Amino acid sequence: MPNLRLVYFKMRALAEAPQLMLHYSGTPYSYEMGWDYFSRPWNEVKSSVLYRQLPLLVVNESTEIFQSGAITRYLAELTGLKPDDALLLAEVDALYEASQELFRPLNPTINFAVGEEFLSMRSKLIEQLAPRFEDFEQILESKPTTPFFFGDNPFYCDFGVFHHVNLALYLDENLLDPYPFLSEFLSNFERLDGVKEYLDSRPELIGVGSEPQLVIDGVAKSTGIVND
Repeated sequence: MPNLRLVYFKMRALAEAPQLMLHYSGTPYSYEMGWDYFSRPWNEVKSSVLYRQLPLLVVNESTEIFQSGAITRYLAELTGLKPDDALLLAEVDALYEASQELFRPLNPTINFAVGEEFLSMRSKLIEQLAPRFEDFEQILESKPTTPFFFGDNPFYCDFGVFHHVNLALYLDENLLDPYPFLSEFLSNFERLDGVKEYLDSRPELIGVGSEPQLVIDGVAKSTGIVND
């Protein structure tokens, strides 16, 4: 197994699906903040970093893989979380891409917005999520006897969907009431070995809508790209 270092920031966002996959598969890795990996504040090093954004997966101290989708697909290959059949893989990848489209509205709202801005973004976002959640519900309803989107075991798309839907529950804990199959999917996913342990141990996200913080090693720290 290669040596893996996952580099990101203080936010519950694009590094979550990769971490869920790594824990589910029992794959060792280290998680580092951007300023620790580069030994400089992010605003000083950003312009010199390929694509000027994180996350970043460092493989064997030599290869740097940028872009969350590329990282997820590499890990899916590494950990066996992708199907062998090319047609099924296309369906899996389409679902993963659909889940990734939720990053842009969810991340700034959950991880950063506060006060009136949060309330305004929240109401609009709940409306925006409905069509995509209906899509997820439709896929799951077409396979009512399986716990995951494409069978008895999860593929990388399931990890992408779980992260974003789980994050959306910070908007409204009853958000999934109209989606019984999607709600059951989340319950099934949360019980997976490795996933359950990660969810229980990852930094807690608190203060959503007022003062978003991650509790890291028992200390509440503001979400963001700055070391504090």
